[in-house]
Amino acid sequence: MSNTYGYGGPQEQPGQRPAVLPPPQAAPWPQQYGAPQGVQQPYGGQPQYPGQQPYVPQQFPGQQYAGQQWPQQYGGHNQFNSFGPPPRKSNGMRLTLIGLAVFLFVGVALAVVVGTALRPSSDDVAGGRPGQIGPSVVPTPKTNAPEGSAEDIMQNSPIFGAGGLGEINCKAEPLGDGSLAAQKRYYEKLFKCLNDGWRPVLSKAGINQPDPGLIVFDKPVVTACGNFKPKSGRVLAFYCYGNNVMYTDVLQMQQAFGPKEDLAFLMVIAHEYGHHIQGVSGLFYARASYLQEHPTEKLDSSRRNELQASCFAGVFSRSIEKSYPLRGRIPEFDFQASNSFGDSPETPQEERTHGQAKSQGFWIMNGFNVGETKACNTFAAPADIVR
Repeated sequence: MSNTYGYGGPQEQPGQRPAVLPPPQAAPWPQQYGAPQGVQQPYGGQPQYPGQQPYVPQQFPGQQYAGQQWPQQYGGHNQFNSFGPPPRKSNGMRLTLIGLAVFLFVGVALAVVVGTALRPSSDDVAGGRPGQIGPSVVPTPKTNAPEGSAEDIMQNSPIFGAGGLGEINCKAEPLGDGSLAAQKRYYEKLFKCLNDGWRPVLSKAGINQPDPGLIVFDKPVVTACGNFKPKSGRVLAFYCYGNNVMYTDVLQMQQAFGPKEDLAFLMVIAHEYGHHIQGVSGLFYARASYLQEHPTEKLDSSRRNELQASCFAGVFSRSIEKSYPLRGRIPEFDFQASNSFGDSPETPQEERTHGQAKSQGFWIMNGFNVGETKACNTFAAPADIVR
């Protein structure tokens, strides 16, 4: 897949630090959700990479990452969510949203597969825009969860009533050769737009938390969620709940998409920011608490979680439709959304944690078409559109 958009910029010299914007910040587990049940072990234990010295991101004084390690089925604040591509096949690249569990972390990866459109239940369809592509669904809870319970928070969070981001002036930076310098410029611009766009929405929902951090890397990094090196497995980018920082792998993005597929870069960073929204709004912690009582729903819950982050990415993308610009590129945007990310057809049923490609495309386009956070209540959506 490719398109005509591209960027420019010199390659940064070997040995330079990855770009950090701004420094990481500690994010303790919210006490109202209680501590997940699990064993206590000191932080560490992640493998170092022979012959390479990982870069340690700047931390605020007193920041500590040692502590509990939660069972993977429940998760904890030191989880991470990441995107990543599966091996190349003769019929082209396929990327898959996968779960990477390493002690206290769970990763999320995005992958390219061919998908078809999903059809929502008729009672969930909202009025769409003239000539729109894809769905306009506003899920509504079908159960009455006890007020204040984890399920209640997951389905009735104030974030779903916070509306849209409005129109944001965010003309994309060119990607050029896709080097570290070029990707850094691209992400810096979008990162500022993401912060500026989501900040008022969070405030409207009664959420006033610091902006997340961003690290763009092309060499090993040490994070609150473990140690990573470029092109690790299928990880393209990830968000760490332990320090509220997004990490993007320059080399993996180059290999998976290349600089001409800028819409994939947009969706990846906006998806990871969606995980930040889940964290600061309490959705992530409510889900972790809910799974302690309903462990058999782990796979379904994981898919709803990932598809929700993609829906939030669609809501943001709608806000920059004119300025990016996306006008005239909506068919391309829809194709990228529906054919670039999700569990591949070869993924075993017991490992399908992130939704099929068509499901990813459905929710990205749903967020885009509705243009408001109410589109992203995936935990209230029927099962047939979160597969």
